Amino acid sequence: MIKILIKLLLSSFLLLISNSSQSVPLITGEPVIVQHLGRIDWPQDNRTTIPYLTQSGANDINDLHGELSCDLIISTPGNYHMALKDAMFGRADLSHIGLLEQQGTPAEYKVTICWSTSPPVSIDQIHTETLQFKNIKMVGRPALVMAPGSVMDMLVINGQADGATRQPFLTNQGNVIIMRGDKSGLIQSVCDLSGPTRVITPHPDLEVGSFSNFSGTLFNVANLNRMGCDATRLFHSIFSQDISKYDLSVFRYPYNIDGVLSVFGRGTRPQGTGAKWVASSRIMHRDIPYALCNDEADAAITFYHLALYMQKTLASAGCKLDILPLGGTITHPAPLPGNKVATLHIAKVTGIYSRKVNHARNVIYRFLTSSPVWEKILASHGLTR
Repeated sequence: MIKILIKLLLSSFLLLISNSSQSVPLITGEPVIVQHLGRIDWPQDNRTTIPYLTQSGANDINDLHGELSCDLIISTPGNYHMALKDAMFGRADLSHIGLLEQQGTPAEYKVTICWSTSPPVSIDQIHTETLQFKNIKMVGRPALVMAPGSVMDMLVINGQADGATRQPFLTNQGNVIIMRGDKSGLIQSVCDLSGPTRVITPHPDLEVGSFSNFSGTLFNVANLNRMGCDATRLFHSIFSQDISKYDLSVFRYPYNIDGVLSVFGRGTRPQGTGAKWVASSRIMHRDIPYALCNDEADAAITFYHLALYMQKTLASAGCKLDILPLGGTITHPAPLPGNKVATLHIAKVTGIYSRKVNHARNVIYRFLTSSPVWEKILASHGLTR
C-alpha cells in the first residue's frame, strides 16, 4: 500500500506542471531497458587499502558477501552524491575536514557511518531496516533521511520522520539536455529529440519522481516557450513507442553482442531503426551515462548538476558528452518556464538511538542545514542552498 501511495503522489507531477489549457499527455508506450554489456568505472570514494580486490572490468560485488552494520545509517537520493561525498570525506580547498573525521572527537562519540546513493527508497528502508546490493545487505534503521518533498510528506505522515526537524537543504538549477558528443550541433532544442534521436530516461515505474520531472520538463518547455514544434506531437514521438516491433529475445543471450546492440540501432540502416525510447534499469544516474557512452542512446534530459558531473568525470574515460541548456547558459543556468527546479528535504528519523548516534546525526544535520562550507560545496557542483 505504501508503494502504491508514493507512486500516485509522485505521478501527480505530470498533472500539476501544465498550463491552464493543456496537461502533460499520458504515456501510451513502453521503453526498451538499458542493457549492460560492460560497465563504467566511476571515481572511488577514498584511497585504496590492502587487500584490494576491485576489478575494473568485473562485477566485483559478487565476491563481497554478508551483512553490513553501521552505527549511523543515512538514506538519501543519489543524484547529488558528488556534493555529499565532499561533505563526508572533506575538501582541502575549502579547509573542510570531512564529517567522517569529525566523528572521532571526542573519542566516545566515534561512530561508523554508511549512506546509500540510490533512487529514493527511504520509506521501505526505514520500515524493513534493510537495504541490499547484490550479496551485501545493510542492516539497521536509518537515523537521518533526505528526500524530495512528496516523499518527505509521506515519511512525516507515516510517522517515520520527525516533521519538526524537516528542512529544505538544497535546490537544483533545473534540467538540461545531455548528449553524445557526436550529436552536438544536431540537437539544438527539445524539438530535436523527435525523429531518429534516441532518448534515455529514468525507469517510468521504478524511478517515478525523476521520470515525471524529466518527461514533464520536455513537454512543458516545448509547450510554454516558442520552440518551433508541437509539444504533444514531440511527447508522443518518444513515449508512444511500441516495443513489439523489436526483437527483445536477444537480451536473453548477452554474449550475442551484435544482436543486443542491433535493438539500439547499432549496425542498422537506415538510422533510426533502433529503439527510440530507452529507460534505466534501476538507477538513472548510472544508467543514463552508460547508455550514452555505450551508444544505446543519443540524448537525455537530466539535472543540470548531474550533467556537469557526468561530462567532467567521463571525459577522462574517453566518453565525450555535451550539454545543451534549457534556459541560460552552461555556466549560468536560468531555467525556462516549464523546466522543473526541485528541492530536497532533510529530517531526523523517528525512534530511539544511542547517545553517540544522536551526536553524530546532529553534527551532520547542522552541517547540511546551516554551514557556509556546505553552501560552497553545493555551488561548486551546480547546486544551491
